[in-house]
Amino acid sequence: MAPASRTPALGTDDPSCYVVVMREPDAILHDALELPEDERARLALRLAESLEPAPAPQAADAWASEVARRIQRLRDGTALTVTSDDALARARARLRRD
Repeated sequence: MAPASRTPALGTDDPSCYVVVMREPDAILHDALELPEDERARLALRLAESLEPAPAPQAADAWASEVARRIQRLRDGTALTVTSDDALARARARLRRD
């Protein structure tokens, strides 16, 4: 089940010259719906991810700076920390309220 096929280019006998013929979206969907559930889920995720905009180039630098700032606060003792037990208790309490 290939999404595209190679067709020899018109006007040439050269086997290295070809045209890629894309399949219709409805045909691809038909084939995709015949996949097992886990493969359909994986395909759906990949398609959804392809619609997300690429992160801004400066985002990686901003996150690196934020991580460095947080690490420094942990090292110098100024970070406000919470135990995992407290964090889970807070999360559970919020879920009960909402």
